[in-house]
Amino acid sequence: MPLYFTGPVENDVYQFSALPWITFTHISHTDFGNREKAQPIFDWGKYHERESKFMMPFAVQVHHAFVDGIHIGKLADKLQRYLDEV
Repeated sequence: MPLYFTGPVENDVYQFSALPWITFTHISHTDFGNREKAQPIFDWGKYHERESKFMMPFAVQVHHAFVDGIHIGKLADKLQRYLDEV
């Protein structure tokens, strides 16, 4: 069962869920449409090696009224660059 850490609904609040025991290709969270719970949700899972590269599942769930796809693309690019340097 993932652990959830949330804070008061203000700017810069987000939720992380680590699932280091499994590798996944998709993850989804129930959304009841409550605007008080519209914070971005980030999930990552167990890394594995494939074709001499380390792979780690990473999922982002956001409300499109608050975040545009370009922002998710920029996040993914920055995360990949960071991991390439590690």
